[in-house]
Amino acid sequence: MIAGVIADAIAKSKNARLIAVSSRRIENAEGFVAKREGVAAMQGIDALLSRPDVEAIYIATPTVAKEEIALAAIAAGKHVLVEKPFINHASLLRMTTAAAGKGVVFMDATHFVHHPRTAAIQGAGVERIGSPRSLHTAFYFPFSDRANIRFDMKQEPMTALGDMAWYSMRAVVEYLRPEGRITKAVTVPERDPETNAIVRASGLIAFESGEVATFDVGYTADTVLMDLQLLGTKGVISMDDFVLDWENSWAFKKPDSRAGYFHRSGMASRQDVTFVPTPAETAQEVAMVEDFAELTAPGNTTGRAGYADASLKTQEYLDAIWAAAGS
Repeated sequence: MIAGVIADAIAKSKNARLIAVSSRRIENAEGFVAKREGVAAMQGIDALLSRPDVEAIYIATPTVAKEEIALAAIAAGKHVLVEKPFINHASLLRMTTAAAGKGVVFMDATHFVHHPRTAAIQGAGVERIGSPRSLHTAFYFPFSDRANIRFDMKQEPMTALGDMAWYSMRAVVEYLRPEGRITKAVTVPERDPETNAIVRASGLIAFESGEVATFDVGYTADTVLMDLQLLGTKGVISMDDFVLDWENSWAFKKPDSRAGYFHRSGMASRQDVTFVPTPAETAQEVAMVEDFAELTAPGNTTGRAGYADASLKTQEYLDAIWAAAGS
């Protein structure tokens, strides 16, 4: 499903083109490209990497297979856009180090980072809320299909924690921006009795510089929930669609629900909360593809290290709350 989302985003982008898709089974690749005119179906990663006209690879495999494929692509001189999460920080570090050494781009496929709202909050944060001190995120969607990979710990070891809390930890990186090391991580998981997969988790991660983040994620609330609240020393920024904006992300397309965030300070009542719009020219997944393609331009190295560093910090925090889950 998510590979299809990114394939559509590539088609809508102004600086990228999808030319080939590979799978372990050729029939799967053929099925994927059946309605994508001019896109070749290929069996196996080697066939894809041998094509000189392929400049970059998007990797949407199970988590356990990502490192091997990413390292092969990097060794072949291909830029890589890789679905998250990753097995662990050490695995991710091997990938980012290899990419830097080869002079190619490594980017994880977190969409909301590329929405103008993220930069707007980062730019206005000090003025609006002062120094960020705490962050709360809640990300749920209804899901209970035990046959799905999200319940398969052999392929997705962190199950719902990796699937959902990645976004909470990335919000810590983008909005809370702690400077110190982790001093405490607490995770209370709820596991599926049949598969032992985590289906819900609540917890906390704290830093020596004083910042604290709490999170609540999973599949069990029977609704979509994407709440974020960033508290500073002078006010609060909040939103209810921090992962996939209501207005123009692939999942919703609700033009009447403008993208933006809410700001409040002082003795503000509900009527006194200010909505700050952050319009986007394109959907955030398309913006991600365009940002990635821009980074791959010859001679353009500005920003590459920043994306890799953000990935590494996110995975570091995810590893901490995974360890705290008693995995």
